[in-house]
Amino acid sequence: MKSIKDICFMVQARTQSTRVPNKMLKPFGGSNLFEIAVQKILDSKIIPKDNFYLSVMDDELIEIAKKYKVNYFIRSEESTQEPVTLPKVLEWHDKLPFKYYVNINACNPILKIETIDNFVQQFINNNCRGQFGVFEKKTFLFNNEGKMINRFFGDDKYLATLETKFVETCYEAAHSLYAGTMEDIGKEIYMGTFKERHNPEFFIMDEIECFDIDWPWQFEVAEKLYNINNK
Repeated sequence: MKSIKDICFMVQARTQSTRVPNKMLKPFGGSNLFEIAVQKILDSKIIPKDNFYLSVMDDELIEIAKKYKVNYFIRSEESTQEPVTLPKVLEWHDKLPFKYYVNINACNPILKIETIDNFVQQFINNNCRGQFGVFEKKTFLFNNEGKMINRFFGDDKYLATLETKFVETCYEAAHSLYAGTMEDIGKEIYMGTFKERHNPEFFIMDEIECFDIDWPWQFEVAEKLYNINNK
């Protein structure tokens, strides 16, 4: 088992979003994405506040960190520029006194703190160096040559009707929760190699909680879902 004292819990954010301008601070559900993420982590039943950090560089985000009395790491301008490398983007990996990290994406406002806590608990209890949030996709998947990627276990007559109950379950990246070792980041390994099973370990999530905001239409849909869930 890992010790939770050895884990850094990180939310990394900036205000220079190009697809959704000022995404982190734009009004959302009576608040904003950044503060929703901060308050969510502070509501955790297991995450120590002393282990919670915000990786930020903008004055507005630093002020929010101070408002909630949360640790913050001031990221460099270089960490946001091309060429992108893992050690550069996650430059805190060799500057903070922790063995492990859990990254939480602030662009998932529907993600529940109970899910985050369960992710952390699974990471603590398993022997893997990394862990990755995913959700199940039980459907037909094809490569760019039109060949089916996942296996079909039924009779061909069901294949002709695209009967999904006989198709192999696959997994899609949740883009919400990530965990691994600080040491591996320095080696440009994020969570695992993805070349063998359990490297990294999968944490299966509810697909709706993984709704990730990258575009304006997603921002609008996510806010409606968020308001429904928080009535």
